[in-house]
Amino acid sequence: MLVISCVFVVLALGSLVRTTTGFGFSLVAVPPLALLADPVTAVVVAGLMSAPVSVWITARDRHHVDRRLAALFLGFGLAGVPFGVWLLAVLPERALMVAIAVMVLVGTFLAWRRTPIPGGAPTLAGVSALSGASFASTGIDGPLMVAALQGSGLEPRVQRATLSVMFSATSAASLAGFWISGRLTPEVGSLLLVGVPAMLVGMAVGERVFRRLDAELFRRAVLWLLLISSVSVVTRVVTS
Repeated sequence: MLVISCVFVVLALGSLVRTTTGFGFSLVAVPPLALLADPVTAVVVAGLMSAPVSVWITARDRHHVDRRLAALFLGFGLAGVPFGVWLLAVLPERALMVAIAVMVLVGTFLAWRRTPIPGGAPTLAGVSALSGASFASTGIDGPLMVAALQGSGLEPRVQRATLSVMFSATSAASLAGFWISGRLTPEVGSLLLVGVPAMLVGMAVGERVFRRLDAELFRRAVLWLLLISSVSVVTRVVTS
């Protein structure tokens, strides 16, 4: 019962963060899920649960999508997904935990420092492909894309909506890859039963937060949470 309650809280919090910021579901959810279950299950569950949130944001903010950037993100992001699915299938558990820990630490650093990635369209294309592969293999994609967009001058709502288009597509492609590779296990199904109501709670609260809460205060709270999560994963890797 304690594990189920923890899973509910983790997935609700991930949904809240994704709804509010446009990214961060897997950054928040994958590390604790990997401790509560196993790394592969954590990646698959987070990937499946983040998809409806991204679709909701895309539908709600469709008029704010930057179509040129969305097309670029979609093309190259989807191209990276098959490689990520392959990595998820071949990496041993310890190596996957290390990969998750590295992605969380890098993602937290980029988000904390608001580090821009220069280079224009070629850089965005490369980061999109890397993000698609990262999502399918570790469940983590957002920080790389956010860092690449730091200098774009996009308004928060436009950035959130545009990123959600890509995340919706890579989530759908990853779902197909998980199904083909046999990753949709009974354990994944049982966690999804807990995750669906958690997702709805997180989305409802997240929309309110997006409209009312001071963005900088919320950002700092999320970053501290990510730091704690990354330390927990690194500790498990070191002690296992």
